[in-house]
Formats: sequence, C-alpha cells, structure tokens
Amino acid sequence: MEKVYISRKKYESLLGELKNLKDTKAQLSQEIGEAAAQGDLKENAEYHAAKDKQAETLIRIQELENTLRNAEITDNLDVDRSEARIGATVTIKDLEADIEFTYTLVGSMESNPDKGLLSVKSPLASGVLGHKEGDEFEAQLPKGPHKYKLVKLEYK
Repeated sequence: MEKVYISRKKYESLLGELKNLKDTKAQLSQEIGEAAAQGDLKENAEYHAAKDKQAETLIRIQELENTLRNAEITDNLDVDRSEARIGATVTIKDLEADIEFTYTLVGSMESNPDKGLLSVKSPLASGVLGHKEGDEFEAQLPKGPHKYKLVKLEYK
C-alpha cells in the first residue's frame, strides 16, 4: 500500500475512531453471544443485525489500521518551503477569470475543497506543486489547460 499523507490532527482523529470501533467490536461480541443464547439463530433478528454490524466494524477497523500503518504525517515532512508542497497554503490567481482563491494542499483523505483543503492529486494542485511564489503555471483541468499564478505561499 502506498503512503497516505495526513495531518497530525487527522491522524489523531483516526486513532480515536479506531479506539471507538474496537470498543464497539467488544460490545457487539457480547450482544452476539447473548442473542445466540436465545436459541434458533435462523429467525433471530437481533443476532443477524449484530453479526452484520460486527462485519462492518471489522472492515472499518482493518481500513483504519492499514491507513495508520502507512500514514506519513505532513506536519513532519522536511520539504523545500520555498516551493508549493503538501502542507502549504497557497493563494492562486486564475489568470483567465481574474479571481483569487486560497487552498491548503493536503492528502486525498483530507480533501474538502469547500473548506479550502485541496488534494495534491487534484489537477489544480498537481499544477501548482513545485512552483514558487510569483510563478505562473498551467493546470491540466478536465476542460483543458488553464493558466494560473501562485500569488502567495505559506506554511502554517
């Protein structure tokens, strides 16, 4: 599995979710045992519901453990801070529409453009990566190439 780039805050959030799911797993095991003790399992809705929930919980636990095992905390990365890299907050000017917008470049797991978090795998972020403040660059958007300028670059 490839590295998963996430912030310290997201890493801590995933650890919390994992702990809660492990607690839920223990509770579900108890519920399954109690439901099984009631007898005929074919028509025992509580038993089947608990087994389904347990399966979903186990899948999510495995996903989280894999993510955390392969996590690279972006707050700790040693990057050239004169260039746009993961973790940077960039103000970009659309040279064709003459508008500016600001995003923090994050890993795909944290991407939420409406909240100003842009995945480094997105076309716009891919275009700005490696550029310095003042550079003009072209991003390959789905509708074709588009010209931008990196107006401001900062690491918070």
